[in-house]
Amino acid sequence: MARKIKFTVPDDNEKFASSDTQRVTSEPSLAPSLSGMARSLQAASAAAIKDIDTRLIDGSQFKDRADVDVDDEIEDLAESIRTQGQLIPILVSPAGNGRYRIVYGRRRLSALKRLGLPAKALVRDLDEDQAIIAQGQENSYRKDLSWIEKAVFAKQLTDAGKSDLLVCDALNVDQAARRRGDKLTGLSRMRQVTGRLSPALIHAVGAAPKVGRDRWYEVSQIAHRMGIAPDEQSAYADEIAKAAGSGLSSDDRFDLLEANFARLKTSTGSRSKPSNVNHVVSDQGTVKVSAAAATIVIASKDAADLHRWISENPEAALKALHDAQLKFKQQ
Repeated sequence: MARKIKFTVPDDNEKFASSDTQRVTSEPSLAPSLSGMARSLQAASAAAIKDIDTRLIDGSQFKDRADVDVDDEIEDLAESIRTQGQLIPILVSPAGNGRYRIVYGRRRLSALKRLGLPAKALVRDLDEDQAIIAQGQENSYRKDLSWIEKAVFAKQLTDAGKSDLLVCDALNVDQAARRRGDKLTGLSRMRQVTGRLSPALIHAVGAAPKVGRDRWYEVSQIAHRMGIAPDEQSAYADEIAKAAGSGLSSDDRFDLLEANFARLKTSTGSRSKPSNVNHVVSDQGTVKVSAAAATIVIASKDAADLHRWISENPEAALKALHDAQLKFKQQ
């Protein structure tokens, strides 16, 4: 055992292209089928709305929101439904054995569960791809998903083996490029960001509704140029998660991440890979310092007393390091 201390814009305006973007042939969009489905829903809605026990409604396989269960937001929505009733139905699809799967309306569903009320729902028998398009476009057209939420949703769909065409239709991205047979730069940018930043780090930041593609892309570029792989970003994720626990908003948490990466970029210059500036092994333990993190490992079998003291006094251990830094600066 060891103790570690670790310190929708028109597609024509897409400005970026990269070597890993894909080129696809122009193919018909799946969106027209959704439009027809929407008209059918409107025409039949009055007769098709059912009251369904919320305990019979399961969540979507693909999560499109970073913070769907933020207590304050759900509580406000629950209070509105309590006083005015559920004015807008949710959409569900039969899942077999008398159960249903939510297509859209997850916040309403959470509020209704909190109130213990049945959900007024439109029931439509949709296959998985149709449900994905309906879920994605319902949020995309209302423009209430942030860019990073859309990017994470796209990654989930890609990881599940869904085609680029389906992903573009679900998120309403790169439609003009598809018609022209051009590169899918919007989808490529999403994949670059979610491929270079760890899920834990993105989750710690959250939806960041005021932060657009360009700033997320720049942060991911710094991580890529500095050679900080997703599995080496835990120190950053922990710091951002701690800031979230102190009440820092999602947008402000992104600002913190951006500032940390900007300092890293400045201190390391234009090196494409960080070098280990120090790696010391002694009887007391090991110290490894890289551009991404500083790690101190105290092995319990080699330094049992020190390991025990750090285990019992972690804050004092960090303060001792900080005090030592200040004393060093004054020498």
